[in-house]
Amino acid sequence: MFSDWPSELVPQQGWGDEAAISAFKDAIPWTVGRDFVAGTAKHLAGSLGLTKPGPPTKSKIIHDKQLQVLMPALGHGLSFPLSEIDILRDCVSVYCEWLSALLPNPKSSVPSPILNDPNHYARIIINHFYYLFVPRGAQGPDVINRQAVLCHRVLRTLQNIAQNSPYLSEDTWQTLLMFLLHINSALLSPPTVKGDAGEQLCERVLSVLFETWLLACARCFPPPPLWNALRESCQRWRHRAGLIEQWNRINFALTRKLISFMYGPSFPEISISEDDLNIIPSNMSQDCIAQVWYRILHIIGNPVDLSRHTVISKTPAFLKYAISSALVIEPSQHPCLQMLPLIFLTAMKGISGLVDAFLGVPNTSLDNLNQKVRQISPLSVSLSAEGKDDGAWLLANGRPKCNSILHLFGPWLFEAALINCNLQASLGAQHKSSDASGGVSGGARRPVSVSVTGFGGEVTKKNSDSSVPGDLPSERLTTLTPQHFQGGRAEALGALCRIFCSKKTGEEILPVYLARFYIALHQGLREGDAAILSPHEASQPPPQRYHSRTGTCSETAASVLVNGVDLFRLDLQGVVSLVPSVLGVLECVLPEGELSTPLQLPVTLLRRAATHILLSILPLPLHFQGLQVKEVGNNSGERLALSHLRPQLVNLLTNALQVETDPFNTQMLLGGLLFCVQDAALCEVMDSISQHNFSAERDHNVMSSGASDTVSSHGDYNSLLDESCEALPEAGLGQTPATSFSSVSTTTTTLDSAHALFVRSIYLVCHRLISSWKSDVNVSLAGLELLSGLARLSIAEQDGLECKRAVKWLCDYIASQCSRPPRAHSKDLHSTIVAAFHCASVWLVAHPYLLQDKECLATVLEVVELGISGSKSQVRSSDAPRLKNEKELKPASMRVRDAAEALLSCVLSQVGTFPSVCGAESLSSLLDEMTLLRHCNTWGGSDQLTRDSAAQHFRYFVAQNSIMLALLEQPLGNHQDPQPTVTALIRGPFGRVAWTMQLRHLPRHKSSAKLYTVNPGRPLPMNDVGIKHNVKPKYFPDSVDRIPLSKADKSIPTLESVIMNEEKSNTEHEKLLQILDHQIAFEENVQRQVERETSEYPDVETECVAPPLCHEFQTARLLLSHFGFLSLDALQESVESAVPSLVALDNSMAGFARDLDILDNTNNRTLDTAHVFYVQAGQTAPLDILSNVVSSSSVHHHFMEFLNGLGWTVNVHQHPGWTGHVSTAFAVTPQSQEGSIDSNHGGSGFSGRTHALYWSDALSEMAFVVPAPSEGLLASHLSSSGNINTVGLVLESCDKVVSGGTGGGGSGSERSDSLPPCDADGEAGSSISSHTSQTSFGQGSENRSRKFGRQTSAMACSDHKVYIVWLESFDDCHTFPSLELLPETVTGLESSCWKDKEAMVYIIFIHALTNGLFRIKLQGQNAKLNMAGPLVDGQVVSRRVLGTLVRQTALNMCRRRRLESDSISTETIPRSGSVITHFSVVITPRGSRRDSAKLHQHLLAAAPLPHIPDTPNPSTPEAGILTIITH
Repeated sequence: MFSDWPSELVPQQGWGDEAAISAFKDAIPWTVGRDFVAGTAKHLAGSLGLTKPGPPTKSKIIHDKQLQVLMPALGHGLSFPLSEIDILRDCVSVYCEWLSALLPNPKSSVPSPILNDPNHYARIIINHFYYLFVPRGAQGPDVINRQAVLCHRVLRTLQNIAQNSPYLSEDTWQTLLMFLLHINSALLSPPTVKGDAGEQLCERVLSVLFETWLLACARCFPPPPLWNALRESCQRWRHRAGLIEQWNRINFALTRKLISFMYGPSFPEISISEDDLNIIPSNMSQDCIAQVWYRILHIIGNPVDLSRHTVISKTPAFLKYAISSALVIEPSQHPCLQMLPLIFLTAMKGISGLVDAFLGVPNTSLDNLNQKVRQISPLSVSLSAEGKDDGAWLLANGRPKCNSILHLFGPWLFEAALINCNLQASLGAQHKSSDASGGVSGGARRPVSVSVTGFGGEVTKKNSDSSVPGDLPSERLTTLTPQHFQGGRAEALGALCRIFCSKKTGEEILPVYLARFYIALHQGLREGDAAILSPHEASQPPPQRYHSRTGTCSETAASVLVNGVDLFRLDLQGVVSLVPSVLGVLECVLPEGELSTPLQLPVTLLRRAATHILLSILPLPLHFQGLQVKEVGNNSGERLALSHLRPQLVNLLTNALQVETDPFNTQMLLGGLLFCVQDAALCEVMDSISQHNFSAERDHNVMSSGASDTVSSHGDYNSLLDESCEALPEAGLGQTPATSFSSVSTTTTTLDSAHALFVRSIYLVCHRLISSWKSDVNVSLAGLELLSGLARLSIAEQDGLECKRAVKWLCDYIASQCSRPPRAHSKDLHSTIVAAFHCASVWLVAHPYLLQDKECLATVLEVVELGISGSKSQVRSSDAPRLKNEKELKPASMRVRDAAEALLSCVLSQVGTFPSVCGAESLSSLLDEMTLLRHCNTWGGSDQLTRDSAAQHFRYFVAQNSIMLALLEQPLGNHQDPQPTVTALIRGPFGRVAWTMQLRHLPRHKSSAKLYTVNPGRPLPMNDVGIKHNVKPKYFPDSVDRIPLSKADKSIPTLESVIMNEEKSNTEHEKLLQILDHQIAFEENVQRQVERETSEYPDVETECVAPPLCHEFQTARLLLSHFGFLSLDALQESVESAVPSLVALDNSMAGFARDLDILDNTNNRTLDTAHVFYVQAGQTAPLDILSNVVSSSSVHHHFMEFLNGLGWTVNVHQHPGWTGHVSTAFAVTPQSQEGSIDSNHGGSGFSGRTHALYWSDALSEMAFVVPAPSEGLLASHLSSSGNINTVGLVLESCDKVVSGGTGGGGSGSERSDSLPPCDADGEAGSSISSHTSQTSFGQGSENRSRKFGRQTSAMACSDHKVYIVWLESFDDCHTFPSLELLPETVTGLESSCWKDKEAMVYIIFIHALTNGLFRIKLQGQNAKLNMAGPLVDGQVVSRRVLGTLVRQTALNMCRRRRLESDSISTETIPRSGSVITHFSVVITPRGSRRDSAKLHQHLLAAAPLPHIPDTPNPSTPEAGILTIITH
């Protein structure tokens, strides 16, 4: 920079008024001169008032000639030896007091000539002070300390004058600066000797020099010759560590000022000490600050020269020392040069700190420079401690471009990163490392070549002077090797990695910088470890090559790992060429259980950084299957196929899982493992489709195939099945055979196929769960989530034995966790058990054939019994089983018991039957009372049917306090074969089912046969009928008439006399006569009939006639009777027991239909909602973000594919499941409303108004909603600038929806609570959209008051939100307005106390890279059960599995949130508890228990008897069979 300017630094012998002092010394002898100087100094010092009490006396020196005599004497006194310390002290005191003439208030002892011309005499005094600082040779420490005290006083005085004097002239400023340069040169230029004056005064003289220089720049800017003198001087002092420390200090202070006015106050400031805040003058202009910053930055020349001791020692002082030494040595062999590695490291840390300052890394400070662990990358959030706030690691959004930073620091950093690297020179002229400009003079020049310099400063010449025989060890430099400078080189590599990793989306970096960066990384990754070789650099096969490693990582490689975690996550051109080099280092770090790291870098952080990089390169082999890569540094022309590296990556991943002990790292590896399996499975599916020539039409939508979670594979892997289950074999996890890379590809189809990875993952994860992961809740949950993801994969040629083992290991894990001692039982432990039960349910639903195996079924039921009761009935096979009534019910916790019951419920109701005939949208039947009644023969369809009116046609009972029966005795109209029919709606813990049953005496296949005739004919008579005797019986004997009457017989009056005397008796007699006449007529009729029957056969009147047909049946009574509810014993037991087995309900009570509606809407699956947003580059306004999805032209061309991969499209008006909002969920409208979607939409079609995205399995439901602005919102935004944060309005509306009552009018079939059409007039005054506006403008009574189910599970855990955000620019993830978008994500399940500040928002950011891969960022996982998988923060995934992995991650986030919350009951069986609650609290009191008589009366008279058409069946229905005919 100043090479064309002469230096004003004159030789030291010509400085300090040498001529005047020499004349004084030569004029008189030494003793006379000493006495004269001593007396003069003592006299002058005594008048200063410093040694004697009292004020100072006024000076008697009034002429300049007096000063011309005295000042040479005082100057001569300053050159006295240190033994004359008193004379030196007096001389210093006099001069320091006289310099006060430059201050506003000078001392009274200052001579008047000095007061009249202070600048002239001040320059003389400053020159004389030089002799005080000149080293006196070898002195004792006490003597040197005395000299240091006097020097400190002089420096304080000069610094005070420079800061406070308003009279300093330009010449005085230059004299002062020259004085400071000379005293620094006198003290610091010689080689460092321990304990000398230069070592003691180094920091002080340098700080005064730089601080005074900054003052001069603000008040009297130094001319270029002075700047050149400063630069040349600093280059002679570079062997002093204090120079680099002060250089860093001044650079940081200047950079802080520079950044503040260049990038504004919002840019992160550098943290500096309070003492350094004021070293930059406040009146220094911005232009001056920029000039000074740039010049000070280059004041030491090229910092990389600090790594070359031969360059540093090429100074006159070193040469003089070598000549004057008793043992003549080379200047480059001086012992003080042993400090060069530390000095070089300090300089590189300073430059690295400046890089961080320009990148906007918060908390950049000098203190952090001294911490070796600061090599941790600030660009990766995941390298920070888990659960911590990641806001402190964000880079400034307005940071400069990478090219700008590289223009400033790139040449130094590249050269430092390539020290001692013997590379072939690039095309063009080589860049000289010892250029006088320091390597970066001239901002317009761009680097076009790679600087190739050997250690010591020669181009390729090694230092031959590393050992000089004959020197004493204490006087000779220990041989410096390149390894001594690895710390500074690692710091340079780390700074380069941070620069390139700060690349913004769409930013371009010059190719020359990329080339130099890749070369530097390649050399840094292979430095210091002979075992770290790339595949092209070693003749031995990869497994043998890496087997020789010792578990050590070089400092440069470690710096690249921890600072370059984002290298493969950015769109860096040609970065895949580094994969072989990086893979070699990962092989050294990850599989090693005992890893030694450089200096104080924690092993955990190093392995975490390596894991991040591994996850970012996992998708490359399958994504670039045919890509041939030429490795950096390989000049042979040989290329490597990336697909050949996949077995090595898979082995590395599984081996790392075996030895990893850190929970955070383990969860990351588990996420990568599940990605590998799913990616391989889908890749094989696509390959299979391509082979069958079907890819031409289907390859455009590869991501949507993930919504079904079904894949296939043609691989085969059975080696692990024969291994022992006690330990993992060393080679059992897929060690690559000892073959070259060309032969590795032949084993790819077996070692890294989907089937092989599936088996390997199950084997590894299950064993680690039981052995070492069971004590960590987060790792256990991550492992169980991985197993759940594997269960949903359907891989071809899958052996059932593998799945059986997985289920058995899960049961063993549950048993192991439950059997832990009581002290170990905690909420976290029970959370793992609940998650394990859920995982077992997923496996059984996905593989129902497992329950056909007796051993597997017994294992599952045994662990269910353990969860429910707390113990097993049969611990060992030899033990006698204990019965249920003999065991004490003592489960581990109520959550565990509920989870076990949920597994049992799943086994009984879902395994083998999911999805049902109703589809995956509903586990229950879609038929309800209204639908069934419409299909009855007796319903004419004319009247208005409501839920209340429909319920009046049914009879309702509660059976065993857990099942609700709704019985309809009217036959359905779709039966062509009329029979006694009953239709039952059964509501229970498993859902709602509909059955139609008929009474049949014969099986259905025999019902059509006519086994009877209309006239069966007369039977044949019997010939032998016997003899019939006609005998008339007598009632009294014949002698009774011959007995004479006595007086006693006549004492009783006759009947006639009585009748004639009493009118009442006469009336009664008449009535009795009528009865007798009627009886006589009846008996005569009977007599005649008997006579006819006894007449001769045949008789037409006695002909056999078939009985009349039965047209009326009490089918409800028949059904309950056949099930044993109406037997005498059952009725008596119902009366006596506390809980009756059958209770009749009164369906006429008010609110009965509403209670049924609540019960039907109570789901036995978890309900979750994720909201998807699309953010264009630079967008922060919520309305702008919502408007992006209106048109497909404003979104990424893969965005719609991604949406289709999340789930399938459903019409919210015809969808029976969860839709993302309570106002449209769990109800079906017969008439379609707005059933079509605009084909040109960009996602707004899934806003939830008419359609949404939906996914479900047997245990969970999830809706994906893409919020979009309504027409009213757009109109409101155009007319006003108000914000859209209307959380209060939304919550008020939602409270009305959730908390009211319908009054029996809310029919799910009629969809009275559906959303109104969105129009501008109705929503012009609203600033909310999607479900928010729908909730606010639903004004019907049914819409406002409808209350939905899932109160205990969904509503209690709905205060968290899941966002899925697609970013065009990755930097926008730091400015995404998550809280401002909360009003757009209301689902209606929020609690009444929910506020935006209390909501926990989980965000999955997705950024599409230009190479076709996708970068993931997770935000908000700072809870105790953090890091839900399978996606990991910073992971890179392929297009095939993006939708599947995002959906699984969102689902696991919600599931972990439920596990963590104390106020939430278990998610497993919400409907079971809801059924019991409604029966015991809501419904049962309205239909109180009746005794047996009242129950029979209710059965016989509660409803009109149905009419059955004529049928030839017999008339004894009680003897029939109830046959189930319809589901």
